[in-house]
Amino acid sequence: MKTRSNTLLACAIAAAAVAAALEAQTSAVPKPRPGSATAQPATEVHPAFGENVLEITPGTLDRFAKALAAEESSRKTVAAKVATPKPQPQKTKKEYQECRQGVMAGPEYAQLMQEYAAAASGQSKNTSAAHKAGSDMMAKLAALIETTCGTDPGRSNEKKDVTGELRRTEKAAAESNGFTLRQYAILKERVTPLCLSDPVPPDPAGLKLKGQGSASFVYTAAEVAALRPRCDAFVRLLYPEQN
Repeated sequence: MKTRSNTLLACAIAAAAVAAALEAQTSAVPKPRPGSATAQPATEVHPAFGENVLEITPGTLDRFAKALAAEESSRKTVAAKVATPKPQPQKTKKEYQECRQGVMAGPEYAQLMQEYAAAASGQSKNTSAAHKAGSDMMAKLAALIETTCGTDPGRSNEKKDVTGELRRTEKAAAESNGFTLRQYAILKERVTPLCLSDPVPPDPAGLKLKGQGSASFVYTAAEVAALRPRCDAFVRLLYPEQN
């Protein structure tokens, strides 16, 4: 009964952690609400397109939609992983250290070292290959120790890096669809206010939206024409928790 209580408690703590991290990831983007922004035709619009600020075109939006979908899928995976409690160690710290030392003195460890020596041989000038050989050996050793000795008691209470995991999923989603992380973030910042604003008749001069404080967002007429018909789909992708 005590073991089950501990497991339930771990699940509750993990669920709270991922909820907080997910909220922190989305808090910077304004939540959709009636009248959250008012769109006005712009007298003259000159968005500062460049390395980080991309023009909103149909092709850019296609890639952006794929990136948002990939990010949401990865976020669900992170949430499920974080909500799963870590296996509890089966050995005390002393027992674990004794077991680990036994592995290091055993034949399987000797075999790993021989494989590493063979892989690293002649790679003194190829630092990348030598580094990979070392990393592979350490990964195999860690797996061998965990298989033989179980979970390290010293690591069983480590907190899972939820925020870091979410940032990595965002970066991976951006880069896999041809964006830098900065480009992806700015697209979110520009797409959101336009899609949450009140529609106005098309204007050849483009559109200007007032942001927080003295900030504002400007769009060319071509950008408005490309994005406005797809806004419902993008709001669902940007705010999946509200679907």
